[in-house]
Amino acid sequence: MTLSPFRQIFYTSRCVPGVDVDQIVQHSRHNNAVDGITGLLWYKDGIFLQVIEGPESSVASTYARIARDSRHDSLTILSDRPVEAREFGYWSMERAERGNADSDALLARLERRLNNAPDAVRQAFTAAAFR
Repeated sequence: MTLSPFRQIFYTSRCVPGVDVDQIVQHSRHNNAVDGITGLLWYKDGIFLQVIEGPESSVASTYARIARDSRHDSLTILSDRPVEAREFGYWSMERAERGNADSDALLARLERRLNNAPDAVRQAFTAAAFR
């Protein structure tokens, strides 16, 4: 039995009011680059959808840090699975939000990245992107 080299967690949470989402993304990009984490953060109307992936220990510690973060409320894991290859490999943490100037290009890239993702992951991001 071979173990997958990576773990991927997909979760949703509510953002407490007054949080600077851009600041979260900037800190995440730095921390994730150090820890070997890649992923995507989708934010809309106070709701986060996020995928984090990377080495098992890095994903576990990153998720534990997120779970302790008082800026998140109602944290719910939608998918926690081993993956053979990164699905968000070039994104230390990409922020996606409908209505940005480059949202169409980002949505096209997201769609390509989600090609091999489980249906639940793909459907959740698709629903968030077009609601």
